[in-house]
Amino acid sequence: MNIGILTYYRVANFGANLQAVSTYYYLVRNGHNPIFILYESKETIEKGQNNLANAPQKNEHINFIDSIISKQTFHCSNAEDINRAIKKYQLDGIIIGSDAVLQHHPLRTRIKKGKRRPFYIYKVVPERLFPNCYWGCGITKEIPIAMMSVSSQNSAYKYFGKKLNKKMAEVLEQMKYISVRDNWTQEMIKSITNKKLIPPITPDPVFAFNLNAGHLVPTEKVLKEKYRLPEKYALISLFHQDLTIQQMNELKSELESYGIACVAFPMPTGLNFQHPFEYSINTPLPVIDWYGLIKYASAYIGSNMHPIIVSLHNATPCYSIDFWGTTDFWGNYKEDGSSKVSHILKVFNLEKNRTPIEKGKCDLDIKAVVNSIINFPKTEVSKQAKQMVISYDNMMQQILSCLTLK
Repeated sequence: MNIGILTYYRVANFGANLQAVSTYYYLVRNGHNPIFILYESKETIEKGQNNLANAPQKNEHINFIDSIISKQTFHCSNAEDINRAIKKYQLDGIIIGSDAVLQHHPLRTRIKKGKRRPFYIYKVVPERLFPNCYWGCGITKEIPIAMMSVSSQNSAYKYFGKKLNKKMAEVLEQMKYISVRDNWTQEMIKSITNKKLIPPITPDPVFAFNLNAGHLVPTEKVLKEKYRLPEKYALISLFHQDLTIQQMNELKSELESYGIACVAFPMPTGLNFQHPFEYSINTPLPVIDWYGLIKYASAYIGSNMHPIIVSLHNATPCYSIDFWGTTDFWGNYKEDGSSKVSHILKVFNLEKNRTPIEKGKCDLDIKAVVNSIINFPKTEVSKQAKQMVISYDNMMQQILSCLTLK
């Protein structure tokens, strides 16, 4: 089949790139022809063009994708464009996802306390508000569409009105298959459809990366020599200065007592925090090196979700400094179960391997963090990771079966 893939993929995001490549190789390996739909609104393009602070790293992401995924459509900015692409590339079906494609953020949740003014409205691009093409809105019903491990990025669905829910339910009920990546998104769809749809929770495609695309990953020896790393190293990665220098010095001292050196590890935006470590890795950083460095690490301690997924997939000890979840007017994070990192750690019985960020700081018990790293249950994590691969394969088989139904 010619299968269109509609997701975030040609973006400066390590996880988005890896899940797209994992999906690509799975479909190719199973005899299908994946064609990625390059969907971006004009607003998103303009915003991206005005933000060139880290152009070399952005090029790394784009070059990685383009070197592997050769079949991509022309640029589509709306449903009309996508429908033209469906005809031009003779698509037999579409898979939406994986990633945070099922978003909607009501106005009341985007009103925040300002630093220089009483309040401000947090602006979002059209792809993060309903209706948009990631919800399937406006796409022809002539071919089947499936949603694969989609996420709502902690959308505050409890504030959706009845009329909005009805419109959302209408498009969701047209899908041939829906699965979600986390329990918050599952609850959102249950709420929208009044429990008519209760989609299963299925793995992110990165949980099958070794199976689908493991041949891309450099060896441990190659990466350690390339980045001049010691035998044992822990990657420390933050979006902002969420840990103080004092905390990082304590972390460094505790890990060094076990022969593990700390390495400052970048986000796509670079190293945006000060640190006292001897080792650091800067941007531009190749996407596949990013994956391999986490895979072979003695530990990953830091923010974001996909580094945690890569760690769990490879049984790399990990600890999350978590900023995901819904926030109140003051910008404080709520412990309401909306964090996607919290969800995945619970699946692996590692709820204690996480501390949320509050007001730009993380109240971290350094000794507890290091203890969780040293006593990380690798055997149990490996077993659960294997189950995730089995669940992933079952999901993909169901999706392919649904796409054959006209």
